[in-house]
Amino acid sequence: MKKTNLKHLDLELYEETLDNGLSIYVVPKKNFNNIYVTFTTKFGSNEIEFTTKSKMTKVPLGVAHFLEHKLFEQKDGIDPFTFYNERGCDCNANTNQYKTTYLFSGPNYFEENLNYLIDYVQEPYFTDENVKKEKGIIKQEIKMDLDDPETVMYEKILENCFVNHPMKYPIIGTIKTINEITKEDLYSCYEAFYNPSNMFITITGNVDPNLAIKIIKENQKKKKFKEIKEIKIKKYNEPKEVARQKEVIKLNISIPEFILAYKI
Repeated sequence: MKKTNLKHLDLELYEETLDNGLSIYVVPKKNFNNIYVTFTTKFGSNEIEFTTKSKMTKVPLGVAHFLEHKLFEQKDGIDPFTFYNERGCDCNANTNQYKTTYLFSGPNYFEENLNYLIDYVQEPYFTDENVKKEKGIIKQEIKMDLDDPETVMYEKILENCFVNHPMKYPIIGTIKTINEITKEDLYSCYEAFYNPSNMFITITGNVDPNLAIKIIKENQKKKKFKEIKEIKIKKYNEPKEVARQKEVIKLNISIPEFILAYKI
């Protein structure tokens, strides 16, 4: 275990990489009551064309966010929200262009909560039926976003800035691409990007770093993972010019809004 003094913050960082490649970062804060834990994979909405073998795989837009949703559905029928609520803790997840993060926070039941976080993320359960059901939920989320001026502006400014790079697309995908996602797409992305060697855990709060790392080590010793070769992400030839310099969108709002971006 490596220890680094973060002098400007008056904190200490403890880090270790397990044999399976999983990286762990712990920053103890003894004067705090709460504990905050995240489990992250380096897989976001930008990764739509990749390979771990010889052939390039292309998946529909929105797969990373769709995976985030589906990992909250467990085979035993107990979802993480219920598990953590029963222990007086919060839990959530989020996806951006570069990563997907699962998290919980709460002062009690640390070992139980940490093990559960790792286990549910590492035990996917996808069926044709639950994938179909989730499509309806996410399509409703897309429609809600279309009624939110700030979300529309943010997505439009990216679309207008980028010509080729997938940064131009909505993280959540579109109704068309959500309809295209299959159980096989989810498993393909999960096996490529949810390998421990492409993931990391961060822990901060009132916690003993030695205990935290010991719990994670014991958890991972019980599991076997496929060896994944280097993930190759498609490179995009992105020009200096923007796709569109100006766009005016008419929505039902009381105060006009303006957004400006620089492409550097």
